[in-house]
Amino acid sequence: MPGVMDLIWPGAFVVQSIHVVARLGIADVLGPEPRTADELAEAAQVDAPSLKRILRALTTLGVFAEDTDGRFRHTDMSQTLRAGHPESVRAWALMLGAHFVWRPLGDLYESVRTGTPGFRRLYGERFFEWSKTHPEDGAVFNAAMTSGSAQRLPAILAAFDFSRFERIIDVGGGHGALLAGILAVSQKTRGVLYDLPNVVSDAEALRAPDIVERCEIVGGDFFESVPPDGDAYILSRVIHDWDDNAALKILGQCRRAIRSDGQLLLIEGVSKPPNEPDPNKFLDVWFIGGGGRERTEAEYRALLRSGGFALERVVPTDGPSAILESRPV
Repeated sequence: MPGVMDLIWPGAFVVQSIHVVARLGIADVLGPEPRTADELAEAAQVDAPSLKRILRALTTLGVFAEDTDGRFRHTDMSQTLRAGHPESVRAWALMLGAHFVWRPLGDLYESVRTGTPGFRRLYGERFFEWSKTHPEDGAVFNAAMTSGSAQRLPAILAAFDFSRFERIIDVGGGHGALLAGILAVSQKTRGVLYDLPNVVSDAEALRAPDIVERCEIVGGDFFESVPPDGDAYILSRVIHDWDDNAALKILGQCRRAIRSDGQLLLIEGVSKPPNEPDPNKFLDVWFIGGGGRERTEAEYRALLRSGGFALERVVPTDGPSAILESRPV
């Protein structure tokens, strides 16, 4: 079992090193043939000695490999930093090393001491407000969310039958990757993507020929309203972004809009019992500074009850998320 020193060293340096090579696009610059750090640095227009030091460090973890002649080549892990790789994690590497994640996390001590979210303390507003006036940061965040939706999609579709619904409202659905996947396998279902106007403007996945006629793209604010008359409302990785008071406002809008016989589906990570390995619990640590929170099944049940819904079952998936199925009461 690793000791504490093994846990704290060299974690922070790894995140930033991967972020830097992802931001520079090194995995895309590096083709099938090995290249020197000088060649890669020239293509990326950066300092060659500094880039070499980062690449050399990453090779110790299997991210890239260095040949005996000092040339770097791809490994299975470094391939996933390519933008076009089917299992690409580049969008996540860009986000998790970005200033809007890194600065609040670096101020975690003050967040714990005061109980105030670090992002708001450092930037003066919540991230979702900040992203409206800083679209470059919003684009980084939304790209990571789209990538995450695509990665979770097969497990979600395998675990749950969405075809029984007539009209699905995907609330806070980002660029529409999840809804596009659902509509692709549910040929008689219609869908509505609902998110901020600057977000849904990039919903290219829903403009596919076999989907576009069955889908509406609507811009709006889920704190103010959600589209009415859906028999299913999906909130995928949305509620965990907010504290209980804000989450109840979102649930309240869904409760007002949903059909009496409809279903609300939360797609979230559900925190595991004490002492079990659980990445969600470390995401919850980041939320101390970010303003949201991860929850247990009991906490979701209580939150839904306060929002006018009864949790009926929790459907596990072969992935990090579960589907919490509830009905209006």
